[in-house]
Amino acid sequence: MYPEIIEFSGRIPLKATVRQVDEYPYHWHNAVEVILALEGKAEITLCGETYLLKENGVAVVNVDEPHRIKRNGGANRLLFMQIDPAFCRRVDPDFDYVLFQCCSPCHEAGAPEKYRCLKEHIARLVRLLPDGEAGPCQEASVKACLEELLAYMTDSFDYLRYGAGTRRIGDRQVRRYRQIYKYIRQQPVVRNSLAELAKAAGITQQHMSNDIRKKYGYSLRQLICSGYCMQAARLLLSTDAMIYEISAECGFSDPKYLIKSFKQFYHCTPSEFRMRHKTGAEGLEAQTRFEDFPLSSAKKFLVLSQNLKSVNASFGKTI
Repeated sequence: MYPEIIEFSGRIPLKATVRQVDEYPYHWHNAVEVILALEGKAEITLCGETYLLKENGVAVVNVDEPHRIKRNGGANRLLFMQIDPAFCRRVDPDFDYVLFQCCSPCHEAGAPEKYRCLKEHIARLVRLLPDGEAGPCQEASVKACLEELLAYMTDSFDYLRYGAGTRRIGDRQVRRYRQIYKYIRQQPVVRNSLAELAKAAGITQQHMSNDIRKKYGYSLRQLICSGYCMQAARLLLSTDAMIYEISAECGFSDPKYLIKSFKQFYHCTPSEFRMRHKTGAEGLEAQTRFEDFPLSSAKKFLVLSQNLKSVNASFGKTI
């Protein structure tokens, strides 16, 4: 299951499910995934960092981003919405260079209005969806609402636009760093390329390095290595390749640099990560424990939540 295959219907570029999750081991998929906690709570691990997603919390998982989910305490009910990246590219031609950073435990307290608007977009979209794949569907309305959701997510939760904080970065600087991100994605970064990147951006290497660390919380080299480590995590789980082979394929000049970076982002060595999380098909099946519920249950939760907010707002309270 590690690379989970998401099959979209021919009608809409979206798959929505409601699940009670006990455990969902590390996996990834060629889709953007939005996870909304309707009831209860769950632990979600994104690239090595674990967060507690409480009721009404939301998280966005990027395309091919390794993640896992575990129950925390009692029963939970989670809404999963997976969006076809082909549709995302039609909405935004630069979508391949968008990196969502949206996780309620990290930033919602500092930007509550932004997260509230996101959940309203999600609720509107869910209300338009058919309860089953064969049910009647307002395809044009669903696609229009999904396009609005994607546009809002791109504008409000793109890491390149906001960096490690909640304040928006200037458009000129965003264009500059998107250009750098494209350069990095399109060709391997060699030892002298940081100077080349700075020259192409029209700034000094020192200025570029200081500005990136200030805005994004990491040096450019660390950001590059985090992407390499994400690729390494996928290879560690889905192949039997040796560490030195994975290191070379991911762009590290020596396995010791993979090990050093992997420990920074995943808090263990590549070998330890593989030992803890890689298993055969039978082991994966035994570890994967969830129960599906009809999508209509999500609609009931979302309507109830909206009604409670309206009642509390009339009394000047918040929930």
